[in-house]
Amino acid sequence: MVTTVPCDELHPSQLYISAQKMRDVVEWFDFDDPAHDALPTYILDGDLTLLDGHTRAFVAYLGGVDSLRIQELDDSDTEELNLELYRECLDWCQEEGVTDLSNLVGRVVSHTTYETKWIDRCHSSPHYE
Repeated sequence: MVTTVPCDELHPSQLYISAQKMRDVVEWFDFDDPAHDALPTYILDGDLTLLDGHTRAFVAYLGGVDSLRIQELDDSDTEELNLELYRECLDWCQEEGVTDLSNLVGRVVSHTTYETKWIDRCHSSPHYE
């Protein structure tokens, strides 16, 4: 189901934004008409969790967008996703105070740092397959 939700209702599932990815998104993002593909979300442990599109969502937030289009996935849509890893990522975010898009301010890092601090951390999780 595609719907629109306020930005502050989305819970990120990653701690950092890659500056390289952000530059790429800023190049094509239309700040005057920020319509975009719906962002995939899933209700995980009661939180509306952003599964992908963190950079697009963050750029929209920085551009002043108050709400975002989301695609709320159901259980059949997530069969191939590693929900245990997403739960762990969500826990990491909550532990570090990243509970909505505004908390990603100050967490834009070089792509190398993003890979080291985020991707490597995810890959070292016992839930990573």
